[in-house]
Amino acid sequence: MGYLDHYYLLFNLLPDAIVKLDEKFQIIEVNQRFDELFKIPIEASEHKKLRNDLIASEIKWLTGMPDGMLFEEIRLNNVRKINLNAEHIDLCVTVIPIRSLGALEGYFLVYVDKTKEYQAEQSLNRQIKVFESLFSNSSDAIVRIDNSQKIIEINENFERFFGYTSEEIIGQTTDRLISSPDELVHNTGLTETLLSGDKVVIEGKRYAKDGTARDFLVQGVPITLENEVIGGYGIFTNITDLKNATKEIAAQKVIFEALFKNSSDAIIRFDAGHNIVAINENFTSLFGYTLNEIKNQKLDQILISENDQEPTVELTNRVLNGERIFYEGQRKGKQNRFVHVQIKGIPIIAEEQIIGGYGIYTDITEKKLAEEEILYISYHDQLTGAYNRRYFEEEMRRIDASRTMPVAMIMADVNGLKLTNDAFGHNVGDALLRRMAQILRHNCRDTDILARLGGDEFVILMPDTSARTAEAIIKRIESACEVERFNNINLSMSFGSDAKITADEPMSILFNRVENYMYRHKLVEGPSFRGKMFETIINTLHEKNKREERHSSRVSVYCEAIGNALRLTTREINELKTAGWLHDIGKIAVDEQILNKEGALTKEEWAEIKKHPETGYRILGSVNEMAELSNLVLSHHERFDGRGYPKGLRGYEIPRGARIIAVADAYDAMTTARTYRAVRTKQEAIDELLNSAGKQFDPEIVQVFVEKVLTHLDELTLEKG
Repeated sequence: MGYLDHYYLLFNLLPDAIVKLDEKFQIIEVNQRFDELFKIPIEASEHKKLRNDLIASEIKWLTGMPDGMLFEEIRLNNVRKINLNAEHIDLCVTVIPIRSLGALEGYFLVYVDKTKEYQAEQSLNRQIKVFESLFSNSSDAIVRIDNSQKIIEINENFERFFGYTSEEIIGQTTDRLISSPDELVHNTGLTETLLSGDKVVIEGKRYAKDGTARDFLVQGVPITLENEVIGGYGIFTNITDLKNATKEIAAQKVIFEALFKNSSDAIIRFDAGHNIVAINENFTSLFGYTLNEIKNQKLDQILISENDQEPTVELTNRVLNGERIFYEGQRKGKQNRFVHVQIKGIPIIAEEQIIGGYGIYTDITEKKLAEEEILYISYHDQLTGAYNRRYFEEEMRRIDASRTMPVAMIMADVNGLKLTNDAFGHNVGDALLRRMAQILRHNCRDTDILARLGGDEFVILMPDTSARTAEAIIKRIESACEVERFNNINLSMSFGSDAKITADEPMSILFNRVENYMYRHKLVEGPSFRGKMFETIINTLHEKNKREERHSSRVSVYCEAIGNALRLTTREINELKTAGWLHDIGKIAVDEQILNKEGALTKEEWAEIKKHPETGYRILGSVNEMAELSNLVLSHHERFDGRGYPKGLRGYEIPRGARIIAVADAYDAMTTARTYRAVRTKQEAIDELLNSAGKQFDPEIVQVFVEKVLTHLDELTLEKG
């Protein structure tokens, strides 16, 4: 093989693409690699043109070079061309001059394919830029150390978290700068583990330059080159806020669990399927269920009767749709005991998902009972339990609006209530009203409305009732009163009734008409009943204390005798005699134990006794026939010197009849047996009257009584005792 053969063999076997040019930059020949590199097909008919086009930029560059540089080898880097397959090729182009005997004969253009190398370099550069960006902009503090634990590089967040600048820290040991003395050995050991090739992940405290401690997640990542650890990264993630949040969550959990467990309300937790998950102790106390009995059961089936489950399921669904609900109702306990509760439904939201809810039940049974009591009181008479005037007036307005026809009304007035109050006390009067209300209620129908208008007046509203039916009901009530006695008192009422039969007539007109009818009947029936009741009072007093009956009889005789001695008219004597008989009628209101007490009375008991003149005055004043005598009874304990009671009248301000009763009463009291003192003789009584003349008694009446009555009175006609 000759020289040229060896040349061409080498020319075509070289891995680089080569073009040979003459001194005028014309292509002499190219090697096979050139056509392979630029994808020039073998069968291409225009090889020359294609090759010239591919090297045109280099030829242009060469022709523009100064002549002196054409004798030197020139390298062009980063030359990019496009082959015939439209693929980019990154090249390094070397221009080699061909010289012979000092003369330039041409050039070799050598094209070295650097595409993969450049791509690898670009990829590496991109990775470096990404790493540098991550390193610089990471939210974590990052330090790079060499295999001797010396700091090589830190990022900005390392400076921010720990307060050191790069100038201060480069070449230092990380653990000595940011560890406490107590933790230095441990942390240095972790760094040694890192440099042995193992990753390190741990949580702990690290300290800034100013001593501030923070919680970090510390990650150590070894840097390995050709299976040799040449250093490492320390990555410090600040978890101080996370730690604090975790502590706060733990504290809130403890607080919540304490609230859940110790809440005064009953609390139940349920999941998204309405299934019971947890209850607190007060839930068990209120409803009787333990968690074991109801866990995983449907909330809406445990506390609700079957008929009410559908609306309750709807309430639970509203909670599970994110709505807070507030509701009052009844819920059923274990023993089918219903409880009034205020219900709060609160959704439980985790990661923006509703996972269940809380049902909070506040026992409002007492509140409801109080409300019902208030409502009852607002529409009922507290004494008798009948409806009150407010309710009655609302019912009248309702009937007017509804135009109900016919409507009857009965008005009833309790006869003798004032006399009962005066004689027996208001407690007895109240008991009388309650009994009368019971009789009225018992003889009414379920649809009738019984109301107490006030004082001694009741009214009965009767929808769909005629006037004739109302009259029949009155007769039934009267019959019930006739067969019953109360404290030895015959029960009696005066009635008025009527009905309206046209819708245009207002209820107020019917009310006024019925009220007028009732008052007319009372004018007729009242005096007769008061007379009967007056007799009952006298009989009751004398039954309580027989001594009072005998005393009243003797005082009446003495008064009649004094009236005769004073030559009063027959009418005045009869009034005086009756007043003497009734002077202590007020003692009907005094406790029987006080009246019959043996020994001296206490201050309080004496105060009760001293009320009897006023009580007697009120009793007599309520009976027309006795009204004129009431002032005599009121004043019979007044003293001539003004030191008596109840009004402290003096001298002739005291009615003459009362002055006479005072003398007769005192004399009989002294000369008859009393539980609190011994009997005085006639003379001792006379001496006391004379000594008290002008002080306690009218002197003239004392003189008449001593000189004209006692000397002529046959004492055998008086029953002593």
